[in-house]
Amino acid sequence: METQAVLRHARISPQKARLVADQVRGMPVENALNLLKFSNKKLLK
Repeated sequence: METQAVLRHARISPQKARLVADQVRGMPVENALNLLKFSNKKLLK
């Protein structure tokens, strides 16, 4: 099953968002959420 996430109305440059998206692409959900939780980027708060 393939899913797609959409981020709207975020005050972050597309280049920075792409860096984070490239890190989690292809990861299992648990690993991706763990990586985002401890990431320095401000995508998820």
